[in-house]
Amino acid sequence: MNQAPRPAGRSISTAAPVARLIEALHKLPGIGPKSAQRLTYYLLRASTEEARALAQAVVELKEKIVLCSVCQNVTEVDPCDICSDTQREQSTICVVEEPLDILALERSRQFNGLYHVLHGVVSPMDGVGPED
Repeated sequence: MNQAPRPAGRSISTAAPVARLIEALHKLPGIGPKSAQRLTYYLLRASTEEARALAQAVVELKEKIVLCSVCQNVTEVDPCDICSDTQREQSTICVVEEPLDILALERSRQFNGLYHVLHGVVSPMDGVGPED
């Protein structure tokens, strides 16, 4: 007797909403199947208010965050606070791969110029140029 295939992460006893959340979390970078399961079952035990707060934070992230038209950093205002800061060294630009790189540099307090975020790596060997 053939059984219909099940979605990844879903066992016979796993309710569909649980399996869907496990699958969705597993798609996030750095979240393996076990971590996705732990997070899902944590959220099941959490209060409805906690779950709604998490869901609202994700929605706000997607609705309110834009890319700065000057440097391509993530921001709520355009241009971003860094590009708008007249005290920064306007003639020096640090090109970074990801917005997280800016956080690390800003934490060090060693750079007072502007940034440009590539949102990826320029790799001519792999056919990825500056225009990509």
